[in-house]
Amino acid sequence: MLEIVPALLVESEKEFETKLRAVENNCALVQVDVLDGTLFPNTTWFDPVAIGAIKTNVEIEVHLMVENPIPIVEEFKRLVPTFTRAIVSAEMHRPLGAVVGHIRDILGIKVGVAINPETPLHEIEEVLHTIDQLTIMGVHSGSQGQKFGNSQNFSSPDAIFEKIEQARSHRKDLAIEIDGGVTEELIKPLIKAGVQRICIGSLIFKSENPSDKLKELNKFIL
Repeated sequence: MLEIVPALLVESEKEFETKLRAVENNCALVQVDVLDGTLFPNTTWFDPVAIGAIKTNVEIEVHLMVENPIPIVEEFKRLVPTFTRAIVSAEMHRPLGAVVGHIRDILGIKVGVAINPETPLHEIEEVLHTIDQLTIMGVHSGSQGQKFGNSQNFSSPDAIFEKIEQARSHRKDLAIEIDGGVTEELIKPLIKAGVQRICIGSLIFKSENPSDKLKELNKFIL
């Protein structure tokens, strides 16, 4: 199923709830960006206690841009009723296969892997057939507002599209998500390349009316 997934990269509980309330009636899923400074320089607010206390029907996937994701996944599973998927970073220094296996088999949570623009697909071959979702980053993890596939990320837009097509040909049933730098002009080409979930932050939340902007973007996937 094609869907636009609003990305919540926030600095406070108030900002989180404001953004969630702005989009919750026009999406089935949101992504919570989790940064604790251990893997990438930035940090975000992601308190599972507070998030779990917010009443919403929207499902939550958590993008864990951290070195040790398992304790955070355990907290989200225990405290957040609508938590459905954990996405771990391929760039962490812990054994990817063991982390993915623990989340999937021990915690019973759907699991995805996110790869930065410069990370080749072959580096995650060991888990490509065991994950629920592949999240391909269009920007370098850690902050919103970056340009899709810019030269600073050592990866051109064409290279990112090639990675999407490689993943689709490698495993046709794999859900592919693109995250970061997505513009309105990119949505249709990304879908054509094989993306099912399009994760968008700045384009929605820097608009004058995030709710209306999400409704507008949803028209691209009809």
